[in-house]
Amino acid sequence: MTRRLFTIDEASSYLGLLEERFSIIEHTTSSLENVLLTIETLRSKSRTNGYSAIDAKMKKAEEYGKRLRRELEENIKAINDEEIIIRDMKLGLVDFPSLWNEREVYLCWKRGEHSIQFWHNTDEGFGSRNRI
Repeated sequence: MTRRLFTIDEASSYLGLLEERFSIIEHTTSSLENVLLTIETLRSKSRTNGYSAIDAKMKKAEEYGKRLRRELEENIKAINDEEIIIRDMKLGLVDFPSLWNEREVYLCWKRGEHSIQFWHNTDEGFGSRNRI
């Protein structure tokens, strides 16, 4: 299978989509963390008094958590399906495989940057970014 290689223009055309997806991922992750804390709190209360209303709340929270996980997975998959490499979801850091001076490199972008401004070798990471 041939690996997809992006030009700067092709990679740039995904920035709006990536901003949107990472915004959803950030919100969904935060909501999921809150739901997991709620479930843990309800679980500890349920153990101490066996109150069925708590069990009902816990079941509802678990169902919501499952929906959030699916939403998170769908947004990650949408990025991966484009063969964009997610390096850090929290930072919104991605690499786009590309050719630079006839060798494969990564065009590097981080959420909040307005354009593709950096690249690095495939055996290096964020700390080795070079200006285009």
